[in-house]
Formats: sequence, structure tokens, C-alpha cells
Amino acid sequence: MTQAADRTPATGEAAQEPDPRRWRAATVVLVAIALDLIDTTIVNVALPVMQTELEASKAALQWVAASYTLTFALSLITVGRIGDMLGRKRMITLGIGFFVLASLLCGVAQSIEMLIASRVLQGLAGAVVMTQGLSIFQVTFPPKERAAVFGLFGALSGVAAMLGPVLGGILVDADLFGWSWRPIFLVNVPVGIVALIGVAAYVRESRSPRIQRLDLVGVGLITLALVALLYPLVEGAESGWPAWTFIAMAASVPLFVAFALYERKKAARDGSALVEPSLFKERSFVAGLLVMLSFFAIISGLFFPFTLYLQVGLGFSPLAAGLATIPFSFGAMITSAFSALLALKMGRKVLSIGMVVMGVGMTGLIWTVHHYGGDLAGWNLAPALTVLGLGLGFVISPVVDIVLGGVPVEHAGSGSGLLSTADQLGAAAGVAVIGVLFFNLLAGQSGPATDDALPALRSELATVGVVSPGREQIVTNFSVCAKEKGKSTDEREVPAACKAIVPPGTVSPAQSGPVAKALADAGDQARKNGFADATAKVLWYEVGIIVLGFFLTFALPKKARESEQDEADGADGADGADGADDAGDAGQAGQTGTAAQEASTG
Repeated sequence: MTQAADRTPATGEAAQEPDPRRWRAATVVLVAIALDLIDTTIVNVALPVMQTELEASKAALQWVAASYTLTFALSLITVGRIGDMLGRKRMITLGIGFFVLASLLCGVAQSIEMLIASRVLQGLAGAVVMTQGLSIFQVTFPPKERAAVFGLFGALSGVAAMLGPVLGGILVDADLFGWSWRPIFLVNVPVGIVALIGVAAYVRESRSPRIQRLDLVGVGLITLALVALLYPLVEGAESGWPAWTFIAMAASVPLFVAFALYERKKAARDGSALVEPSLFKERSFVAGLLVMLSFFAIISGLFFPFTLYLQVGLGFSPLAAGLATIPFSFGAMITSAFSALLALKMGRKVLSIGMVVMGVGMTGLIWTVHHYGGDLAGWNLAPALTVLGLGLGFVISPVVDIVLGGVPVEHAGSGSGLLSTADQLGAAAGVAVIGVLFFNLLAGQSGPATDDALPALRSELATVGVVSPGREQIVTNFSVCAKEKGKSTDEREVPAACKAIVPPGTVSPAQSGPVAKALADAGDQARKNGFADATAKVLWYEVGIIVLGFFLTFALPKKARESEQDEADGADGADGADGADDAGDAGQAGQTGTAAQEASTG
């Protein structure tokens, strides 16, 4: 009976009676996925504290964040396929277990090297959890219920992405037990253990009987191609985009071509390709991947400069910056909860509507930043960010269902791995491209922003009693200093021009205090205005990406294609041969198959 169950085609598994514990299983899997999503961003707010306590260099500190993202992206396709082969419940159990272990190691790290190594393990484990979680949703739920579970996943994605900085800010500020930044990792341990227990109790094992061995050559080719593309995108901005970054990205093209050609031959030869080539014959799958690329480029490209604007430009604390973005999460949570179900009736129109709403929200955000500039308060952002989040929710849930809905269940791991890789690639590309544009705009705005602050500075110096030509010399020195400082996003760096703004003998001891205050006020205003102007301008590029994403939605089918199994369920419901109804419930044959599978998997 065990052998019979193991040899049952994956498409046959979908015909069995739906697992009565599937919603409990989905709940615990979503908890595990939430840990993964939150840990992508939670670390950012703690980086300054880590740098001080672990005596880390700036480059090492960047790798605390980048090592997780890079490892996660490189592993997705491979671990997705391993789950198809070895069993998805087994793999997600291992993934959660290693994620808990890695989180514990991060929390007790005594050096920056140990922390980076632990983050690498965390990224690998996170990739396992993400791909197997999506695959479990795909194979556990009947086609007509998948929209609901993917809707929950979409809502969780929107909330978790913004919850990370807020939760991180709260934990760091609280300094629980005097552990400083360490609780942002240690909190994963008890939650992860609960998720492990839930997976053991409620998740049913599934695997693809057609995949007998791992495609090691394919693993090597796709890993090299992704490293050649993603590593420069992650490291390029920090390194100043040297020639090797462009050479590496160009080299990724022939590597991807070689991978595609090899996978086609591998699939024809023994059917165990790492990525099933037939997936790319699905219009919905290919178009959906392109939409996901542009979509995550929009989101990641937005919050990279926007976070710098709030924290470096306006001086928001990490917690205040995180709280300011809550309306975005709130909006995404509202629409993503029902948009996948709405897409069953409206099809791709929901995605098009979502892109339009995002465009309206982004335009509103540009107006808000431009209008308030350096005087912006967190609550000023609420209307525009709420609309932007509502638009996101219309896209994130339906697109997951559309992309994976037509993927055969035996290739669910491969499909979810490709989907998640597209997410990461879009996010990395968005940060890289928008980051370069933002820093160039910021450097260009430092001059005008400083010039705008000079009249007020000159007036304050005159009020204090500083006379010419000393007053004009101070103003000139301040202008040079502010323009140099405006080119850097690191407030700790002090340009040489800023070390002697006030020439000796220019002011009396009684005037030194008011003069210092006037200089500080003018510097703050110049910095705030410069960041506001650069942010408002770079967001117009985001609008351009949204327009591109809008047109890409028309490449999707008008309706999400029903899977072959959904059609089979409908046929069974019509003739009643197996006692199945049109909602996808199986009859006696399906119940027998379910019993066999439960017997074989325990």
C-alpha cells in the first residue's frame, strides 16, 4: 500500500478528498512564512547598534542584511525541486528547524563573522520554508479554494514586510533583559517551535513521483547564473559600480541560456530537470513572472530611498519610521484579503485596477513629499500610503494564484521556486536601479537645497551681530560644507570642509553659541530639503515602473486558467462516477487514495 501511494501521480493526489485539516495546516505554514518575511527587514533598524557592539566595519554590516537576501534568492529554485522529490512536509520541517537554529545562533553571536555566517544559514532555511509553504498550498487545497489561501498569503506578505521594521524598532528600544539587538532574532525560537509542532500535527506529506533524482548540473548552472546577476546588484551600489559588476551581469546571460538549453535536453532525456521547461509554455506563468518582477521592483525600489528620506533626511527614529509606514500595511491587508477571490470573477482586471490604484497612491506620495518637504510629519503620509497599500493588495494575492494556478502539482516546488526567485530578482533590481538614481539625484540636489537655506542663515547671523566680511565667510564655508555632506548618506562622516566653518576671531565668545545654533538649523533645513527633493523626483521613476506593470497585466489571460484537475473535478461532478461534486470533493475512489497516502505517510 505504501508503494501504491508513493507511485500515485501528483495529479491524482489532487483528486482525493481535500484534507480536512488543510486550514489548520495553512495556519501553521503561514506562521512559518511570516517569520521568514519579517526577518528580511527586521534587521535593518538594528544595524547601527550591531556596528557599535560588534565593532563591525560598514561593509561587514551591509553583509548582515545582504547575506540573508542573497542566500535566500540563490536557493529558491533548488530547494523547491528538492521538496518535490523528497517530500514537502519533510522539507518544510527541516527548513523551520534550521531557521530556529540559525536564529538562535544569530542571537548569541559574539562576532560580526559569526552573525553573517548565521544569517547565511537563516537565508537558506528561509528559502526552504517559503518554497515548500507555497507548494503545500498548491497541492493541499482544491483549485477553487486556492484563491482564498493565496489571498491570506498576499495579506501576510504586505503586513510582514512593514511589520519587520516596526517590531525591530520596538525590540531594540525595549532592550529586553539588557540584550540590546539580540531579541530580534531570539523571538523566532519559541514561535518557530510552535510552527514545528503544528506542521507535524496538521500538514500532510506530498511529493512528485516523477522526480527521482536531483539535477546537479542544472543546480550548478542556475546557481552560477544567479550569482553573476544578483551579487553585483547587491554589492554594486556599495562598491561604486566598478567594471567587474557589469562584466558579471553580462556573463549571467550566456549562463542562463546554457541552463535553459540543458534543462530542455534533461527533461526530454529522463524527465528530472531542475526547472520543468513546459512551465514556460504557460502564458499565465511567463506573464505572471514578468508582472512579479516589475511589482517587487516597485515595492523594494520605493522603500529603499523612502527609508533614507525618513531616517537620514528627516531624522526619524527607526521606530518612528516603521510606524509611519503602517498605513501602507493596513491598506494592503484590506484588499489582499479578498482580491484573489475577486479575481475569480474579474480575472486580470483586478491586477490592472491594482496597478492604477498604486499609480494614484504613488502620485499622491510624490505630492505629499514635495508639499511638506523637510517639515513632513509621519501622519502626513497616511492618505497616500494607504492608497498605495490598497493597490498592492489588489496585485499580490491574485498574481500568486494566477502564476501557480496552472502549474501541475508535480512541479509545484519548481514553480514556486521560480516565482519566489522572480520576487527576489525584482527586489534586487529595484533597489539597485532606484538606489543609483536616488543617490545621483541627492548629490545634484545638495546645491539647490543648500542655497535655499543661505538667506535664513545670513539673516540669523546678522541678528546675532556677526558683521561682514566674517558673516559672508561663514555663509560661504557653510555652503561648501553642506554641499559636500549632502552627497553622503552616512551622517557620521564629517567632510573636511565642515571642520572650520567659523574662521578664528570672527565671532566673540558670547556669539559662539547662537552662531552654532544658526549653523545647525541651516544644516538641518538643507539636508531635509535635499532629501525631500531627491525623493520626490526618484518616485516618478517608480510611477514609470507601475505603468510598465499595468501594460504587462494585459499579457495575462483574461481569466485565471482552470487547472486540469479542476476540469476533471467538473467532469466527475457531471457524471457522478466517483461521487465527486463540482466543488472538487472526491468520492470513494478518492477516499481510498487518501487512506493509502495517510497510511504511507503516518
